[in-house]
Amino acid sequence: MNGYERRKEQKKKDIKQAAFSLFQKQGIKEIKIEDLAKHAGVSQVTIYNHFGSKEALFREVIKEFVEEEYKFHKKLFQKNLSFKEKMTASIHQKTNNVLNIHPEVIQEMMLNDEELKIYLTEFQSKYAIPLIVDLIRSAQNNGEINPDLSLESIMVYIQLFNNDMLISMITGENGKKLATDILQMFFYGLSVPLDSK
Repeated sequence: MNGYERRKEQKKKDIKQAAFSLFQKQGIKEIKIEDLAKHAGVSQVTIYNHFGSKEALFREVIKEFVEEEYKFHKKLFQKNLSFKEKMTASIHQKTNNVLNIHPEVIQEMMLNDEELKIYLTEFQSKYAIPLIVDLIRSAQNNGEINPDLSLESIMVYIQLFNNDMLISMITGENGKKLATDILQMFFYGLSVPLDSK
């Protein structure tokens, strides 16, 4: 890669970082290309040249975010931790992401933008689900999860804690308390925790 290409890639990276920061705080609808250009320290033409539109930039930023989250979880699941520790860290990571991203962004990426919905579905089936399946099988082999439970039933159970309605609820004013309660129910169901008796 020559100097020009390096500068071009760095400029794209700077634009994406600035865009993610703005989308995270303000959503997507109210932000104009002019705002993105000012925040990134580039001209509006530069953004159009690199991405074509605000929507295309948004998609690229979200795809990059999803890929980074996958890398985080892959690294997490390879650590020498218990299944409970891995799932706790995973749920905390997802909760913090949801709480720190403008609700409009989550709605746009999961419900409104058809291209992103297709991308997320394909990414999940190709990368995220196999990663979780490996984690479950390993936990069953280690005796951390009941080996008599079918993989399908465990996946359904995990999906109950990973749906759109739940994500939208966590973005509300009681999000942290709700996330903590959900984590408790994930591991112990509705029973009273053993250490509180």
